[in-house]
Amino acid sequence: MQVDCKYKEKCAGCQYLDLSLKEQHQLKKKHLLDLLNQAQIPFNGVLELTSPAPAGLRDRVDLVFDRGSLGLYEKNTRQILDIEVCKQLSAPLQSWLTEVRNIKWPIQKGSLRLRVGPQGQRGLWLDFANIDIKNLLEEKAILSGLLEKAHVEIGQRHKVLTKVGEQLKLTDPEPHIWFQSRIYGKPVDLYCSVGSFTQTGFEANRALTAVIETWLNDVDAQHILEFGSGIGNLSFPALGKSRKLTACEIDRDALAGFEKSVEALSKQSGFENIRDRLQILQGDFQNRNPQNFGTFDTVLVNPPRSGLKDFLKPLIAETRKPQHFLYMSCFPESFVEDGKRLQEAGYQLKRLHIVDQFPQTTHYEVLSLWG
Repeated sequence: MQVDCKYKEKCAGCQYLDLSLKEQHQLKKKHLLDLLNQAQIPFNGVLELTSPAPAGLRDRVDLVFDRGSLGLYEKNTRQILDIEVCKQLSAPLQSWLTEVRNIKWPIQKGSLRLRVGPQGQRGLWLDFANIDIKNLLEEKAILSGLLEKAHVEIGQRHKVLTKVGEQLKLTDPEPHIWFQSRIYGKPVDLYCSVGSFTQTGFEANRALTAVIETWLNDVDAQHILEFGSGIGNLSFPALGKSRKLTACEIDRDALAGFEKSVEALSKQSGFENIRDRLQILQGDFQNRNPQNFGTFDTVLVNPPRSGLKDFLKPLIAETRKPQHFLYMSCFPESFVEDGKRLQEAGYQLKRLHIVDQFPQTTHYEVLSLWG
């Protein structure tokens, strides 16, 4: 199956529109296996691949506004291609984009994140210059109209737009339900900001968390150390089966959302003791790691594109190592670099799984199990 897109000759967003889904999957598998081979990381198992859908997987999208055009960069230029319809968007997100496109923004340039939540609620994050924000607040009509349709956040600090009487105000960020994870195979609401990092869509994320949940059950994990917990997307699958979890994260806002999600879940029947099994640590764990790896049987990581950096240093010297290491990444190059260090620490690559949550592009999500 191929996705028909009228922008394929110009848009830089998708690279594989001329290929069938089967051909895309073959290329992605080959790319990953070639990287492992070049790094001399042996893998004797079967590389599995899950393809949730050929398109329509995005429930959030980041777009650039430039002098009247709202969309993505054109191929080989710095021009913005005005995009009315994107086949990568879910139907609710496409509907929201259509409405946002009707706004006549009185600015030159900025970026927008559009998001739909698990109950269909709409969110919009505007990252504009301070002078543009000031003018919009004074103009009132555009932002007031948006508030009738969506939750609106503005600026790098994700200030929340509110209306008090006839006055528009920006208040401190407050987490709301914008995403979902799972525990025991059931959905868990995740609190965060519209501008927070999450996976790109619900359907693909269900596939990702299902693999993580299955692997943790298969290795009978009991006490897990997690690096890069963010808002808790992988943390909740890790907390199934009465497991203990120590979650490490640098982003305070992400952890505020995580804490609120834990609080909400703990009020549900059967999860009253979940907080007792969870320790949350805030810090720069890429550049320092105070944890004693020997106290855990499993490590779970989902690092940024730059990889694990110094998080792995204590593990290499550790004599009593965790038995299992689960590594998830959307950047295969840093995954392979960290894989070399895992080999140095004595681990072997046991299982490998691609979730194709970015169809029509060269990108994909890697899940791996080391032991």
